[in-house]
Amino acid sequence: MRLRASLLLAVALLPGLALAKGESEHQPPAHMTADEVAILFLAGRYISPVVCKLADGSQIEVQDSVVVKAAPEQGGGNQLKATFFGIQVADAQYCYSAIDRRVPNRRGVLYLHFRTRNRPDYGISDFRRMASAGPLTFNVHRGELQVSPVGTEDGDAAPEVVSFDGGDSRIMVENVPDGSDGAKLVAQYFAANPPDPAYPPRVFTFRVFAKDGTMFPFYAIEDIGRRR
Repeated sequence: MRLRASLLLAVALLPGLALAKGESEHQPPAHMTADEVAILFLAGRYISPVVCKLADGSQIEVQDSVVVKAAPEQGGGNQLKATFFGIQVADAQYCYSAIDRRVPNRRGVLYLHFRTRNRPDYGISDFRRMASAGPLTFNVHRGELQVSPVGTEDGDAAPEVVSFDGGDSRIMVENVPDGSDGAKLVAQYFAANPPDPAYPPRVFTFRVFAKDGTMFPFYAIEDIGRRR
């Protein structure tokens, strides 16, 4: 499935790449490898709206969040660190979203890299070509997530540890298809939180594949407050 115009626009508006010379003191170098562009492209804080019902019958709105940032301190070349913060709500009976009856608590850290030929003179054009061809694949070379139910009844259950150490572990980044469950969730969120047209948030589907082949989607809405 080809990525539509919104993802291509996001590539065109990579921080710094669309600025005229002199507009920013944080401009990227003239030559960047495709994996450096990929890091710049994906880095940010992303949220997905969740509602939790409390033991007293009331409800609160929270955010399931993922923060993606460069991790040069880990060595091994250019890579990203994706931190899943999960959901921690005291006295929650359960948590749900516009599309899921029960939202689990997923917490942990994954380390990603972007496979490419990495020619600095073609980095930006290579990345744009890959984005136009289909979903972007960020391979996970190590990490794990602890997955547990949210709620007073199941909250003491031991979390399931899901390994992402090598194999075919990956996160595929693509648009949120029109008419999909993800589009419903995003539309509901924007209805309650109208975006600023001057700073439109990017919206993606993260399809997260574990080492054993299990998959879950995370419908990611960029936290604009962290980007400005």
